[in-house]
Amino acid sequence: MSAEPDPRLVYARTADGHDEADEPRRGLSPAARRILTAIDGQRCVGDLGQFARTGELGSSLSELEGQHLVEVVGLAEAPSEAERRARASAEQVLLDQAKRGLHGLFGAELGAAGHVWEARVADCVTMEVLRRVLREAVDVVYFRSGEAAARRVVAAVRPVFEQARDPH
Repeated sequence: MSAEPDPRLVYARTADGHDEADEPRRGLSPAARRILTAIDGQRCVGDLGQFARTGELGSSLSELEGQHLVEVVGLAEAPSEAERRARASAEQVLLDQAKRGLHGLFGAELGAAGHVWEARVADCVTMEVLRRVLREAVDVVYFRSGEAAARRVVAAVRPVFEQARDPH
Protein backbone atom coordinates (compact mmCIF):
# COMPACT_ATOMS: atom_id res chain seq x y z
CA MET A 1 0.00 0.00 0.00
CA SER A 2 2.76 2.49 -0.83
CA ALA A 3 0.27 4.45 -3.00
CA GLU A 4 -1.74 7.10 -1.22
CA PRO A 5 -4.54 5.36 0.69
CA ASP A 6 -8.21 6.33 0.64
CA PRO A 7 -8.40 9.59 2.65
CA ARG A 8 -11.59 8.36 4.36
CA LEU A 9 -9.93 5.35 6.04
CA VAL A 10 -9.68 5.51 9.82
CA TYR A 11 -6.79 3.72 11.52
CA ALA A 12 -6.33 2.78 15.16
CA ARG A 13 -3.31 1.45 16.98
CA THR A 14 -3.22 -2.20 17.92
CA ALA A 15 -2.08 -3.22 21.41
CA ASP A 16 1.46 -3.51 20.01
CA GLY A 17 1.02 -0.08 18.44
CA HIS A 18 0.10 1.48 21.79
CA ASP A 19 3.12 -0.20 23.40
CA GLU A 20 5.41 1.07 20.64
CA ALA A 21 4.02 4.62 20.88
CA ASP A 22 4.50 4.63 24.66
CA GLU A 23 7.93 2.99 24.69
CA PRO A 24 9.71 2.87 21.31
CA ARG A 25 11.58 -0.38 20.73
CA ARG A 26 11.33 -0.99 17.00
CA GLY A 27 13.39 0.61 14.28
CA LEU A 28 10.56 2.55 12.67
CA SER A 29 11.35 5.25 10.16
CA PRO A 30 10.93 8.77 11.57
CA ALA A 31 7.93 9.30 9.27
CA ALA A 32 6.22 6.10 10.46
CA ARG A 33 6.87 7.05 14.09
CA ARG A 34 5.25 10.48 13.53
CA ILE A 35 2.21 8.85 11.93
CA LEU A 36 1.96 6.24 14.70
CA THR A 37 1.80 8.96 17.35
CA ALA A 38 -0.89 10.80 15.37
CA ILE A 39 -3.14 7.77 14.87
CA ASP A 40 -5.91 7.84 17.44
CA GLY A 41 -8.76 5.80 15.98
CA GLN A 42 -10.68 8.97 15.10
CA ARG A 43 -8.61 10.81 12.52
CA CYS A 44 -9.07 9.74 8.94
CA VAL A 45 -6.13 9.34 6.57
CA GLY A 46 -6.98 12.71 5.02
CA ASP A 47 -6.23 14.35 8.37
CA LEU A 48 -2.94 12.48 8.84
CA GLY A 49 -1.34 14.22 5.87
CA GLN A 50 -0.37 17.17 8.06
CA PHE A 51 2.02 14.89 9.95
CA ALA A 52 3.84 13.62 6.84
CA ARG A 53 5.91 15.02 4.04
CA THR A 54 4.85 14.55 0.43
CA GLY A 55 4.77 10.87 -0.49
CA GLU A 56 5.47 9.59 3.05
CA LEU A 57 1.97 8.76 4.22
CA GLY A 58 1.28 5.64 2.14
CA SER A 59 4.67 4.07 2.83
CA SER A 60 4.46 4.93 6.54
CA LEU A 61 1.04 3.32 6.88
CA SER A 62 2.34 0.26 5.01
CA GLU A 63 5.27 0.03 7.40
CA LEU A 64 2.99 0.31 10.43
CA GLU A 65 0.50 -2.22 9.05
CA GLY A 66 3.31 -4.60 8.13
CA GLN A 67 4.48 -4.61 11.74
CA HIS A 68 0.88 -4.98 13.00
CA LEU A 69 1.02 -1.67 14.86
CA VAL A 70 -2.12 -0.20 13.25
CA GLU A 71 -5.26 -1.50 11.61
CA VAL A 72 -8.16 -0.03 9.66
CA VAL A 73 -11.17 0.41 11.96
CA GLY A 74 -13.57 2.34 9.79
CA LEU A 75 -14.41 4.55 6.88
CA ALA A 76 -15.30 8.16 7.60
CA GLU A 77 -18.23 9.71 5.81
CA ALA A 78 -17.39 12.30 3.20
CA PRO A 79 -18.07 15.80 4.55
CA SER A 80 -21.16 17.63 3.33
CA GLU A 81 -20.82 20.65 1.07
CA ALA A 82 -21.62 22.95 4.01
CA GLU A 83 -18.93 21.26 6.12
CA ARG A 84 -16.41 21.58 3.29
CA ARG A 85 -17.18 25.29 2.90
CA ALA A 86 -16.93 25.89 6.65
CA ARG A 87 -13.62 24.03 6.81
CA ALA A 88 -12.25 25.98 3.82
CA SER A 89 -13.34 29.27 5.37
CA ALA A 90 -11.74 28.42 8.71
CA GLU A 91 -8.54 27.36 6.95
CA GLN A 92 -8.45 30.64 5.01
CA VAL A 93 -8.69 32.60 8.26
CA LEU A 94 -5.77 30.61 9.71
CA LEU A 95 -3.75 30.98 6.50
CA ASP A 96 -4.23 34.76 6.53
CA GLN A 97 -3.26 34.85 10.21
CA ALA A 98 -0.07 32.86 9.54
CA LYS A 99 0.86 35.09 6.61
CA ARG A 100 0.40 38.20 8.77
CA GLY A 101 2.65 36.66 11.45
CA LEU A 102 5.36 36.00 8.88
CA HIS A 103 5.10 39.33 7.05
CA GLY A 104 8.52 40.99 6.95
CA LEU A 105 10.14 38.26 9.03
CA PHE A 106 12.13 36.65 6.22
CA GLY A 107 13.41 40.04 5.10
CA ALA A 108 14.52 40.75 8.67
CA GLU A 109 16.27 37.39 9.01
CA LEU A 110 17.73 36.99 5.51
CA GLY A 111 18.02 40.51 4.14
CA ALA A 112 17.39 40.85 0.40
CA ALA A 113 17.20 37.05 -0.01
CA GLY A 114 14.22 37.06 2.33
CA HIS A 115 12.03 38.71 -0.28
CA VAL A 116 11.92 35.48 -2.28
CA TRP A 117 10.57 33.65 0.77
CA GLU A 118 8.12 36.48 1.48
CA ALA A 119 6.76 36.02 -2.06
CA ARG A 120 6.58 32.24 -1.72
CA VAL A 121 4.62 32.59 1.53
CA ALA A 122 2.29 35.15 -0.07
CA ASP A 123 1.60 32.67 -2.90
CA CYS A 124 0.52 29.86 -0.55
CA VAL A 125 -3.12 28.91 -1.09
CA THR A 126 -3.60 26.38 1.73
CA MET A 127 -2.12 25.65 5.14
CA GLU A 128 -0.60 22.47 3.71
CA VAL A 129 1.20 24.42 0.98
CA LEU A 130 2.38 26.93 3.59
CA ARG A 131 3.62 24.11 5.83
CA ARG A 132 5.73 22.73 2.98
CA VAL A 133 7.14 26.13 2.04
CA LEU A 134 7.99 26.78 5.68
CA ARG A 135 9.88 23.50 6.02
CA GLU A 136 12.21 24.70 3.28
CA ALA A 137 12.32 28.29 4.49
CA VAL A 138 13.17 27.39 8.08
CA ASP A 139 16.05 25.25 6.83
CA VAL A 140 17.36 28.16 4.75
CA VAL A 141 17.05 30.57 7.68
CA TYR A 142 18.79 28.08 9.97
CA PHE A 143 21.76 27.59 7.64
CA ARG A 144 22.14 31.28 6.73
CA SER A 145 21.21 33.04 9.95
CA GLY A 146 21.45 30.45 12.72
CA GLU A 147 19.25 28.54 15.09
CA ALA A 148 17.89 31.58 16.94
CA ALA A 149 16.62 33.09 13.68
CA ALA A 150 14.99 29.81 12.65
CA ARG A 151 13.32 29.57 16.05
CA ARG A 152 11.89 33.07 15.62
CA VAL A 153 10.31 32.05 12.31
CA VAL A 154 8.82 28.90 13.83
CA ALA A 155 7.58 30.82 16.89
CA ALA A 156 5.78 33.31 14.63
CA VAL A 157 3.51 30.63 13.18
CA ARG A 158 3.47 27.82 15.75
CA PRO A 159 0.27 29.07 17.48
CA VAL A 160 -1.56 29.17 14.14
CA PHE A 161 -0.51 25.64 13.21
CA GLU A 162 -1.46 24.38 16.67
CA GLN A 163 -4.87 25.99 16.25
CA ALA A 164 -5.20 24.38 12.80
CA ARG A 165 -4.37 20.98 14.26
CA ASP A 166 -6.87 21.28 17.12
CA PRO A 167 -9.58 23.79 16.12
CA HIS A 168 -11.64 23.27 19.29
